[in-house]
Amino acid sequence: MLARVRPYVLLFLALTVVYHANFRPVDSGDSLGASLIPLAVVLDHSITLDRFIPGLRGNVWYTPFVIHEAHGHYFSRYPIGGPLLASPLYVPFAFFGLRNWDPASLILFARIVGKFAAAAITALSAVLLLLLLQRITTTRWAWCLTLVYALATETWSISSQALWQHGPGELAIIGCFYCLERWSADRTRNEWLWLCGLSTAAAFVIRPTNLVLLPAVVAALLLAKATFTQHVRLLLMPLLGGALLAGYNFYVFHQPSGGYGVDLLRASVARGLAGVFLSPGRGLLIYTPVALFALCAFLPSASAARRRYNALLVTSVVFIILESLVISRSIIWWGGYSWGPRLLTELVPPLMVLMAIGVAAMDGPGVSGWLRRSFAVLALYSVLIQSIGVFFYPNGHWDGVPAGIDAAHGRLWDWKDNPITRTVRGGFYWEPYAIIGAAFTGGFPAARRRMSELSVNPYQEAKPTDVK
Repeated sequence: MLARVRPYVLLFLALTVVYHANFRPVDSGDSLGASLIPLAVVLDHSITLDRFIPGLRGNVWYTPFVIHEAHGHYFSRYPIGGPLLASPLYVPFAFFGLRNWDPASLILFARIVGKFAAAAITALSAVLLLLLLQRITTTRWAWCLTLVYALATETWSISSQALWQHGPGELAIIGCFYCLERWSADRTRNEWLWLCGLSTAAAFVIRPTNLVLLPAVVAALLLAKATFTQHVRLLLMPLLGGALLAGYNFYVFHQPSGGYGVDLLRASVARGLAGVFLSPGRGLLIYTPVALFALCAFLPSASAARRRYNALLVTSVVFIILESLVISRSIIWWGGYSWGPRLLTELVPPLMVLMAIGVAAMDGPGVSGWLRRSFAVLALYSVLIQSIGVFFYPNGHWDGVPAGIDAAHGRLWDWKDNPITRTVRGGFYWEPYAIIGAAFTGGFPAARRRMSELSVNPYQEAKPTDVK
């Protein structure tokens, strides 16, 4: 048993080390509430953020934009599914006397611990993906594609760096695919349908746009000619999860979409699709071109794998199409201030599944040699791009200079001045190493002095107007 588990434990530990190698979380207002909710659950047995409000108002300028007041309490404007999933990781902190800490110190602590939770959840998703891919392709290719998932995509530069919705979302989506494959392999094991439905419910409770995973799975069951009872087993948990989510959203925000407004989905689909896939500012094929190899699943030499894993194929394709359309309709399809196509991060698991199905095309005769070489080149390029996002971003401050990207949308198509080249010219983000070095030599007082010297605000990202 230990011999069987050891590779997965080592993968989890190795990825955790890599994800922490930049010694900092990637700060974002979007992840602030998510980093605080687990502490509120552990310390106050509540999802309200009342304890932190004095510290937020004194240190975080964007508090009104990410915190919502309702019924005399304060809530995160963002979905709470991911933070609730991460909450068990915080249980040990209930015994550290944190209840006596002042709010400002707790916020700083939450920022740090949130990075550890994000890295752990993301590394766990890679382990689960490996278990799934080993059922689809060879062990060698399963490991290769898992490393591509972990290091050559937004999984590294986004999911592992802060408690955004994306890391927990990827874990839930992979769980859905894994359970669906187990049921497809033995349709008498209906418990896998229950778990598939539970994972699907978790995916859209974590991030509302993941609701499109449900019709994707239903489409796979319809093509598999599942019985009415099997459909009910799949749908029960999503219906329950949807009811609970809608109840919470109505109670706090007085609308079923929660902190998000449905009116956000009114942009041009064509412009949005072009932007999320091809723009130098956010294009998936610019930042993660290895994703092109998902098309190998549709080559003639992969026909046998397509038939065998038809349920996974259908679910992946339908989810990719629907999720892309939803994101492209968003009036902020670029995802605000971030690295690469952040809002398409949840497409990475189904893209990996399609690559695994298409392995037969890369391992077969004829063109397989140049396909494998091209795959290796694009995978290494994608790793390089993601490492820039981890170790250099936000230096160069492309998102905010010369004009904020949320207002100057045309900059997303500027090939001469794009985030990749600007961030590289901005240089390595070395400040965390200097602060940690000061802590080792002079303790926390020295670290605080070094932070002050470097003008590092531990509570928040910089104001757009503060960037020079």
